[in-house]
Formats: sequence, structure tokens, C-alpha cells
Amino acid sequence: MKRKAPILLILLISITFVVPSISYGIVLSNVDKFSKSSILIDQDTGRVLYEKNPDEKRPLASLSKMMTFLIAIEAINNKEVNKDDIIVIDKDIAKVRGSSYHLKVGEEVPLIELMKGLMIVSGNDAAVGIAKHIGKSEAKFVERMNKRAKEIGMTNTSFVNCNGLPIYSLADPKKPPKENISTARDIAILGKYMMDNYEKEVTSITDMQTYTYEKRGFCKNNTNGLLSIIPEVDGIKTGYTGNAGYCLAFSMKINEDNKTMENRLIGVSLGANHKNKRIQACLAMLKYGRENFTTEKVMSKEELIGKKYLKGLNELEITLENEDDLIIIKKNDEDINTQITFKELKLPIKKGDVLGVIKYYNEDGEILATGKIVSRNDLDNISLKTKIKMIFAD
Repeated sequence: MKRKAPILLILLISITFVVPSISYGIVLSNVDKFSKSSILIDQDTGRVLYEKNPDEKRPLASLSKMMTFLIAIEAINNKEVNKDDIIVIDKDIAKVRGSSYHLKVGEEVPLIELMKGLMIVSGNDAAVGIAKHIGKSEAKFVERMNKRAKEIGMTNTSFVNCNGLPIYSLADPKKPPKENISTARDIAILGKYMMDNYEKEVTSITDMQTYTYEKRGFCKNNTNGLLSIIPEVDGIKTGYTGNAGYCLAFSMKINEDNKTMENRLIGVSLGANHKNKRIQACLAMLKYGRENFTTEKVMSKEELIGKKYLKGLNELEITLENEDDLIIIKKNDEDINTQITFKELKLPIKKGDVLGVIKYYNEDGEILATGKIVSRNDLDNISLKTKIKMIFAD
């Protein structure tokens, strides 16, 4: 990408990026025709590229296991447990119904293998085994799940168990079950958090198309059908119950030659009425994201922004630079504007002091990136002559 000229130091600057005017004729409601609710976001910036009823609360089914998996990863990293810990399977674990890792009473299975069974084959029994090992009981583990959800910003999520199975009342089977509840937006927040902080640990498991554990004589394909369709897809988790419908949280790396930057898309589809329609919904969102958005580095770390003169005096020159790389994801046909705002500048000024902010936003006012403007030099040892000039400059 061409390096831009230094930005003039005024409080409001408007820059228009010249891009071809392309009309795709896309009606957003026609992108995902099959999900009850869905969302597609860019991992680096968090920008929402597509959404459909993203804040509608719905049953999660096995997408719940993403939080179980996150807590297991963090417990290992915190040395609370070890990935090679041996879990002895008891009857409470072995009797869990639904999608299964086929655990049997008395088996001894390493924690890391339960984590694979959790995410690759969606083992409800594996989830309970993990929960009991880390939380000492499933109830305490679920408390931890809810606490962690709040901490990372999942404001519309509540868990009642570690695997997403509906819990029916034995006294009144016709009563609606208790279920893990969330939204497409909250699950995207969870997926982004996992990839932001534990990408290697996550994808080393979620990207496996087939899971084999010879000691148990176990071999099964990943429930995520996108893995075999698009090589760049590397996660994350499927889910299904009668109430939840077919669900999928997915992630895909974008590093094509026609892209200026590598990035990752994270998406969620909830409530499709068939597993093939779940796949179609996700493919449609990915296609829309790839064809209509581009990731660009608009400023580099330590890139010169310009110079400012305190009190208008040449002796009080401050060289300004951008603190970090600034990356945006922009729609192909949208114009980008830039706004610079400075603090009131006072002496002394040290190298690295934050003196202002630069914001990139689109024509709708949506902020796409915000960066800090810092001083490249010190400005503190002022001569008496300059101090006198400053008095008269006021």
C-alpha cells in the first residue's frame, strides 16, 4: 500500500479513499436465508460485516461447549490443572445422553483427550468430565461459566449446564426445559475472545477433520462440515437440539493475494432447520464478507503525522507520530474519513506522551479504528529566553 503524506495538523480532517464505485446489487436480507439469527465479524477490528437478528436470545445447544473449552484452556494455562491429568470416568459422566465420546465407567482418559472429544465430536459426556475435574462439581463449573461470560462482555448469556443439553423437569415433563441461552452476537464475542487470546490452543483442536485416539479405539470425523469445504476454515463448534435448531460458530483466515492484509472472519448461525441449511447459511455469510470487505493498514506504527508548535514558537517543536499500526476493514464502496483531536498541550512533554487521537470512520459515522498520537521527542528543558517568548505569545 502506498505510504500517505503526513496528515496536516488541524482538528478535523476528511480523507476520501478513491475506490471503484461497484454496485453488487446485494439485498442483505437475502445473504443468510436459513438462520433464525446470525452474525459475521472481523476478528482484528470487531467490525460487524453482516447481522440478522443478532441479539435475539436463543437456545445454544452444543455451542455452550465453547465456554467449557475456554475455561479448560485457561485452567491449563493458569496451572490450575495439567493437560495430561488423568480423569477417571464415573457413572455420572458415562450416563450422559446425546452426542457422545462414548466414555465408560472406570476408563482413565487424559484431560486433553476429553477436550478433543468435547470440540471435535461434541461429547456431552466429555463436557461433564471436564467440568467435574476443573470445578469439582458441574454446578460450580457452571457458576464459573456464567462469571466468565460476564467478564468478556457476553451480556445476554446464561448457562445452566456445561454441554447445552436441555434440562427437563422430572415432575412435569411437559414443562419447557431449562436451557443455555445466548445470542449470535454474544457467541461471536466468545469466538473472538478465544481467537484473540488462545488461537493456537483453539485451532490445534478445532481444525482437526478427523479425531483418532487409538488407545480407546476411537475414530470420528469433526462435526463441523465447513472444514472439508473450505480449507481456510479452522473452527469452531457445531450445535443441535430440537429447540435450538442447527447452529454453528465458525472462523476462517483470509490471506488471499488480492487482500492487502491477513485477517480472520468469525461468524455464528443459530436456528437453521437442517444441517445442510446451516452450512449454506455460513457459506453465504463468508462469501459476502470475502467479496465485499477489504482489510487495510491505514497507518503504520511510528508513522510521522506531522509537527506542532507550542505557542506557535519554532523553539517549541513537537514531532508527532502514530503509536501503533492502525488497521481497518472497509466495505469496497465506502468512503473513509479521518478526525484528529488534540489534548491541551502543556510543558513538560516527554517522548511517548499521548497528545491526541486519530479516528477513522465511515459516512454513517461508524468508527472503524482509533489510534493514539504520541510525541516523538522530549520538550522540557526550556531556556529563559523561550520562557519569556511564551509569556508574550499568550
